[in-house]
Amino acid sequence: MSATTFSTAGISRRDFIRTGIAGTAILATRPTLFAAEPEAEVWMIHGDDKAKLMTQALKVVDQNGGLGTNVKTLALKVNAAWARKPERGATTHPTLIKTFLEGCQARGITKTVVPENPCVRAEHSFTRSGIQEVVEAAGSTMIDLKSEKKRFADVNIPNGKNLRKAEVARDFLEADAVVNMPIAKHHGGAKLTMALKNWMGAVWDRGYWHRNNLHQCIADFGSFMKPNWTIIDATRIMLTRGPQGPTRDMKHPNLLILSKDQVAADSVATLLFHDSPYEIPFLKFADDMGIGVVSPDRITVHKVEA
Repeated sequence: MSATTFSTAGISRRDFIRTGIAGTAILATRPTLFAAEPEAEVWMIHGDDKAKLMTQALKVVDQNGGLGTNVKTLALKVNAAWARKPERGATTHPTLIKTFLEGCQARGITKTVVPENPCVRAEHSFTRSGIQEVVEAAGSTMIDLKSEKKRFADVNIPNGKNLRKAEVARDFLEADAVVNMPIAKHHGGAKLTMALKNWMGAVWDRGYWHRNNLHQCIADFGSFMKPNWTIIDATRIMLTRGPQGPTRDMKHPNLLILSKDQVAADSVATLLFHDSPYEIPFLKFADDMGIGVVSPDRITVHKVEA
């Protein structure tokens, strides 16, 4: 199926909602959702088949600069933090991960790793989520950061306000390319978890973040860690009882949200849950720090059918 793209510049809030993908209402706080002179691009890829969704996402990547120049190693940050089955929406869907890793191999990337510092024991979260199985089947390596302190390096975060230093997994610091593939869902502490918050699984001491203004620390780390691409799994989303669930309050937008700007990706994903990204404090802090585009008026969204 050929892809169609559009810019939502000039479309009224009501018209955009009426033509929302698969009935998903995406709301804005201004009369027009996206302005004519954007500063970031986001792709919303829609479809029922997760493998086709990711295949289409990789085509978009190829058409917009690829994963980088001479990329031979890639680190993929998924959400594999919880011992939940894929349909629960607590972790990145394994089919998306498998298709992405196979696509990397087809593009000549010789080494891929999937490091994660899970919230529960890896032998439970990596297996019950279905992620370890597909990672290994794709010829990649799943890394339990919780049990390997030696894999971390001390880094300075020069633009951080509350978070000035962190111990970060070397895999993300040393790879030729880094891709962030979180799941979008409700979160009891951060209101939502998407791309920026997903980096908490790449550091050793996330407890510091919780003790020192979680939202500011999330934005601070986003000023340091800049992935080549962000691909948000919004195929199914928890509206309550996140980040672990389970919950009966689920929606199935059947979307991937893709951007080179992780802040813009989060901003668009937020509209699946809230009227405005500014309702999420870490996005407001990110806007104040100028680390990415938050305002929907400055984002062009391309709609693609997989």
